[in-house]
Amino acid sequence: REAASSSGKNLEIIYVPSDRSPDDAMQRASSLGMMSVPHGKEADDIKTKFKIWSGAEAIKLGFGRRSGVPALVVLDGKRGEEMAFLAAEAEGVNALRNWPLDEEDGIW
Repeated sequence: REAASSSGKNLEIIYVPSDRSPDDAMQRASSLGMMSVPHGKEADDIKTKFKIWSGAEAIKLGFGRRSGVPALVVLDGKRGEEMAFLAAEAEGVNALRNWPLDEEDGIW
């Protein structure tokens, strides 16, 4: 978020919870300083759309995921379409190094 801000990019990170309870999800989003979608069906719908969920959610959401959590999906702010996927579960903080914030519009 700081790198995006310092490069003049408008960025918002929205937390999609995989926490075990709504209270846990709210506490985590608050501690991270992020907006959050509600725990439950709305979060599950987003996770299945982008095929990202925790291993503990496999019984509920299936086994066809492309990544566990955490992961970042970069969306176009106007259309909400996926621009890029950052595999933070597999790559950790290195996933963010692949984000071209210094390019004109930050698109791959």
